[in-house]
Amino acid sequence: MERQNIHTHMQAIEERFKADGLTLYVCENPDELPALLREVGKKKVHPMSETSEDELLSGRALWLFLKKEGRCIICISAKLVDLGEKDFGNYFRNLAASKYVGRDNVVASVSQPLVDELRGRLIYFGGIEVAPDERGGIRRLGDFAQYVKLLAAMRWDFDWMYTIIAYKHRRLADDYGFNGKYRNAIRWAEPVPEGLANDQMILGLNAVHFSHIVSSVEPGNL
Repeated sequence: MERQNIHTHMQAIEERFKADGLTLYVCENPDELPALLREVGKKKVHPMSETSEDELLSGRALWLFLKKEGRCIICISAKLVDLGEKDFGNYFRNLAASKYVGRDNVVASVSQPLVDELRGRLIYFGGIEVAPDERGGIRRLGDFAQYVKLLAAMRWDFDWMYTIIAYKHRRLADDYGFNGKYRNAIRWAEPVPEGLANDQMILGLNAVHFSHIVSSVEPGNL
């Protein structure tokens, strides 16, 4: 039943995009990816959001694109991470250390609420990138953010979904469909890596809440 509910929401969003002349495209081919990112204008992927060739080819990661007249104008990555018995704090510290080789203790601390709550199988979403000439339109951005969550839930069993945003963009949490907001989530050791900040928020959504939402709201009105 839940998969049917998810599919119904996906169809409603697809129809709304179609009415605006927009189409969705999923990329899991590492050879195809660079050209699609260039279409959006994304010059590089932040180290903390990178998807490896192995993750893409093994079905543990994907990129979603929104196309207008055949050109990619919005993109986002998603990947599955299974913590097993590890806690989120140790996982995140090890991830940062692997991305910033040569630096000791890149992460100074991870907030306790994250350590206590984010467990098991996690789906992480990288930041949404919008082509410079296509910015604006909260509804379109919200639909895109909701769709990638639905797509990921169809692909992978999960305990939590999460993403990281700048504090100044905190009001997007509702548009993106996350109910958990963790302020000052990660404290970075000096110097703070490029593109990161100590006041960034982690937005989270657990599987129970996700299931409730997709089964209780009208199709496409997430």
